[in-house]
Amino acid sequence: MPALNIRFTDTELAVLRSRAAAEGRSMTAVAHDVIVDSIARADHDAKVMAAADHVISLSRDLLKRLADR
Repeated sequence: MPALNIRFTDTELAVLRSRAAAEGRSMTAVAHDVIVDSIARADHDAKVMAAADHVISLSRDLLKRLADR
């Protein structure tokens, strides 16, 4: 499996070490999951915004009429 070296400040590494210990997991596993979750969340947010933009464009006339009331 490919690997990635990530540089952390002493403070960041201490926080990661504490979280990993609290969860009973390795620092690598915690860092991996945080990165993967962050990417998934960003992808989801982009899809939600695209869907909202689509709905707004389809409803533009109705929204304008409602705003004019």
